[in-house]
Amino acid sequence: MNLALLGLLPFAYLLGSLPFSALIARWRTGQNLSEVGEGNVGARNVWHIAGPFWGVLASLLDGLKGWLCFQVSAPVFHAPLPMLLLAGVAVTLGHQFPLFRRGRGGKGLSTIGGFLLGLAPLPTLIGAALMAALVLITGSFNANILNGFIVFVLLPLLFHEPIASLAAIGFATLAALKNLIDRPHGRRVWARNPWRGTTATPSFLRRDTTSAPAALPEEAPQQQPDNVLH
Repeated sequence: MNLALLGLLPFAYLLGSLPFSALIARWRTGQNLSEVGEGNVGARNVWHIAGPFWGVLASLLDGLKGWLCFQVSAPVFHAPLPMLLLAGVAVTLGHQFPLFRRGRGGKGLSTIGGFLLGLAPLPTLIGAALMAALVLITGSFNANILNGFIVFVLLPLLFHEPIASLAAIGFATLAALKNLIDRPHGRRVWARNPWRGTTATPSFLRRDTTSAPAALPEEAPQQQPDNVLH
């Protein structure tokens, strides 16, 4: 085994652990992202806590982690395809359970998207455009999670990229498991310090609206698109 290859998975995990969303939220608001809103250390929480611009920036930076992981795995670490895919898993786990935040990370959707962009650029770009259009039409990211899964699994097949399709299924499984793990924490944080000035709610409250605190009387809720990956 190439000696450089031994460093691939630790590199990918540490790259994924870079907490861009948490750093942006702390810089712009002084708040700990894991203790406000949905409790998720991801771009959608940044969107609602710090503002849309910063949420988009956080999403792009988190996506950059996945894209860079793909770009350097083969030329720098001489990774064959199986190790390349494992590097994608490692960078995702780094985002979800970051070393620098004692394991409290985000769902990893942006990081996954960045890795898939390197693996299958055209299907991923088209899939992202379709998802953006659906979110703009419906005004909700949560309502289109299943649609997104179908798009990112089927499009690579249409472009004869079956490996990317299988990778999308695996990454979606990781994101779904992380969502289940985070739900108890998210409910506790939401009960103490929910998003203000918006009618959007986290996905874990969709079937349990009694858990959502009422808006403060002096704060008239304003509709805000729930459309940032996290």
